[in-house]
Amino acid sequence: MEGYNVALKVDGKTLAGRTQDDLSIEAIIKESQTKDDKGNTNRTVVGHNVSFSVSGLMDMTASQTVLSRDEVKALALKKGAEAVVPVRYAADGGTTYGGNAIITRYSESTAANGDATYGLELSISGEYGEVTE
Repeated sequence: MEGYNVALKVDGKTLAGRTQDDLSIEAIIKESQTKDDKGNTNRTVVGHNVSFSVSGLMDMTASQTVLSRDEVKALALKKGAEAVVPVRYAADGGTTYGGNAIITRYSESTAANGDATYGLELSISGEYGEVTE
């Protein structure tokens, strides 16, 4: 699978200039032990912690389908219920997954030659699963 075939959409728009996307899914496990278990520990998955890391080249202009630098920064600065944004993650020809996320970190860097990059971390708030668009 080619990296450019993966799309991460935030608030209905694609993050432009992405050079790397990382998805992490970690099981939340509940352990229990009862008399009936005869000393054996039972483990059950009760949920998942899902997070994304994204880095890319800065895009200064907004469009109907692409988030600009200023739009991403504005999303990162939101508070309360407004800070929760819908995200979609899909590989070309594959299943689309989604949920609501909170932007937990935003960074940007500019080099002397004028190149600018951004870094973004998102954490799913609530359920994350297959969606139809």
